[in-house]
Amino acid sequence: MRVMPVGSTVGVCVLYVAFTGAILCCLDKLLRYLSCKLTIGLMVLSVIALAGLQLHFDPYTLQVDRWSAIHNFLDYLLHGEYPYAAQTHLGGYASPFPVWQILHLPFFLLGNVGLSFVVCLLFYTDSLRRLYDLRTSAFAFTMLLLSPAFLYEVCVRSDLMSNFLCCAAIIQYLKHYNIRFLHHWVLLAIICGLMLSTRLSVAIPFIIYYFEEFLHAGIKRIVAFPLLTMFVFALTFLPFAIWNWNELFFFRYNPFELQTRQGLIINDIFIIEVSLITAWLRCGKWHIYLMATSGCLLALVALNFVSKMYIYDCWGELFGSSFDITYFNMAMPFVVTAIAHRKNTALAI
Repeated sequence: MRVMPVGSTVGVCVLYVAFTGAILCCLDKLLRYLSCKLTIGLMVLSVIALAGLQLHFDPYTLQVDRWSAIHNFLDYLLHGEYPYAAQTHLGGYASPFPVWQILHLPFFLLGNVGLSFVVCLLFYTDSLRRLYDLRTSAFAFTMLLLSPAFLYEVCVRSDLMSNFLCCAAIIQYLKHYNIRFLHHWVLLAIICGLMLSTRLSVAIPFIIYYFEEFLHAGIKRIVAFPLLTMFVFALTFLPFAIWNWNELFFFRYNPFELQTRQGLIINDIFIIEVSLITAWLRCGKWHIYLMATSGCLLALVALNFVSKMYIYDCWGELFGSSFDITYFNMAMPFVVTAIAHRKNTALAI
């Protein structure tokens, strides 16, 4: 494989930053003159273009099997075979949890589970529109379109970005509708339980957002909330546990093993502790929440990567097959919201 020289790589990055910066500066001025209908129309056309770009690639030629981990799972399920026994087109197994799998059923029936990005992206931009305004939402939408990482996720039909766009959107809706822990803890327990049944790492954004309120909720709620959350989480696995207990819990490549094998448990505990401390220190400030959540998600991936490099002495393999650097994309929706928030605050001043 031909590797681009360091100098050329730096040059390309500088040009990219200058190009995107110029576009965003012009966009800010342009959005002031575009009507709401035209702005929404351009966003819809952009989503259609992204879907067309995705369909351009043959999924079976991709060396990324996140899409087939969902597609083959649902194919097995609809044919009456145990779905977590389904292998991906690259020979792996499915790691997404039941709620995330089932949410992809409409897209499976359309023939492309990767189209979930359309709904999640619109879900995310609509949450920003409600939280701020259409112009801020369009600004964030454009930042995503200008991101090579986001375009990569779309092209390879990866569900990782969609998962965290959905997570960020839900939290933004909760903020917009002022859903507070003290009065809505049962609803929040159900939401958290269902979201945990997509990907375990989505716990971090919810922990940081609600932990401070959780501490002041009284002993009854402090005990009942995690119990109800775990009950909802367990309930989503119940049909699969009844179907094949051994395959779900004791198979070498069961979803729990696949979602936790990327790092060490001590790293996960450390990041959760950092998340709790950050949640306690953020003092209810939204912009601090966004940056803290982004930082914790990035730190989770970085810490696990560094630990793996140290244990296996593979310091030069960051861009090899041993490390999936796309996990850093988990933080992107929160970073984009943070930038959009600062932009919106500056415009308001």
